Amino acid sequence: MKKFKHTIFIAVCIAIGALFHINYYSQGFIITLSIIILPVLLYYYEDVNPIGVGFASGIVSPVFRSIVLYITIKDIHQIYIMVMPDVFFYFSYGIFFYLFYYRKTEKNLTSFIAASFSCDFLSNVVEMSIRTGIVDMDIEIIKGLILIALLRSAAVLGIVIGIKRYQSFLIKDEHEFRYRRLMMLTASFKSEIYFMNKNMAEIEEVMKKSYFAYKTISENNYPEELKNLSLDIAKNVHEIKKDYIRVIKGLEEMSEDKSDVSCMNIKDIIKILEIDMKEYIARNKLDIILNFNVKVNFDVKDHFYLMSVFMNLINNGIEAMENKKRGILKVLIDEYTNDYVFYISDNGMGIKKDNLDYIYNPGFSTKFDKDTGNIERGIGLALVKDLVENKFKGKISVKSELNKGTVFTINIPKEVFGRDLF
Repeated sequence: MKKFKHTIFIAVCIAIGALFHINYYSQGFIITLSIIILPVLLYYYEDVNPIGVGFASGIVSPVFRSIVLYITIKDIHQIYIMVMPDVFFYFSYGIFFYLFYYRKTEKNLTSFIAASFSCDFLSNVVEMSIRTGIVDMDIEIIKGLILIALLRSAAVLGIVIGIKRYQSFLIKDEHEFRYRRLMMLTASFKSEIYFMNKNMAEIEEVMKKSYFAYKTISENNYPEELKNLSLDIAKNVHEIKKDYIRVIKGLEEMSEDKSDVSCMNIKDIIKILEIDMKEYIARNKLDIILNFNVKVNFDVKDHFYLMSVFMNLINNGIEAMENKKRGILKVLIDEYTNDYVFYISDNGMGIKKDNLDYIYNPGFSTKFDKDTGNIERGIGLALVKDLVENKFKGKISVKSELNKGTVFTINIPKEVFGRDLF
């Protein structure tokens, strides 16, 4: 059924393409756009038998052309003389294309163009011999048919190459998009894993304390219910720890499988972030301008963690400017003596002075959803500070003024990163 639909679709396209033509040599013989369209469609619909397409086109196109001619000529006999040879042209084209290309086991662009030229020329010879009689076909007509076939084959080649390049562009663009999404997703995974590993120490401490409480209750004359309760708590904490470890291992395996990129330079990291953030701004129709300025270039081994730092700070900046007209977010990366310096600034709502001392505390958040009553987890800036100070051995500071904006400054020693790139 699918092949039948494709066959009819091609036949209809050919019928429409036949309307664009010029007359040549004898009455009724026309040079049409359809014979450029036909081989291109046969090339891309490889599952369709060209003989079936030729016979379908040999019926649909002449009928369509006859209807158009009848509007002006009104002479059925003359229309028949003009149109009938078209039937043999399309029938011949389908058969020739089947013999010269379709049934071949090894197909390439060269054999396709050679087949297109041969089918065009031979089918025109068949049609012209019916219109004029073989005896009346002189060498000039043959030369003309060869020239027509060459020109149309060149046009077919140009169209096919153009389509292939466009497809390659789309595939490349799609791969780049998927790669960017993969990098952003992996960065999120890595940061979550990092934070969960940090929490493992706290879980371990809670488990020790709960077991110590059980031992203390057991060694003293406390009620049996209290003893059993403390033991249950210790067991539950231990089970939570085991589940936590399984989740961490699962996330680690996923993130390792998703990307084998061991090192990236800072310009590539920022480029990925810039494209992703601009797409987010455009998608949400925000009035925000992004300005990224990378004055130095260097390798970053733990690039996923650094990407997570930028993601959190840039997202915070964008959220601070969501309701602002002409928001501006700037990212500047420079060097100063022994450090690389990262500035992330916005002209958003700013941070209250009373909150500046608490913004890095886990769980602290000013983001409250009035509709759902949910408050965000508040681990973004806590994670940023932890990564900067413990993973990269750096420092982070913030300056903010209410209703004017915020600037985060990060200093990281050069020795933490790889070599400088020029």
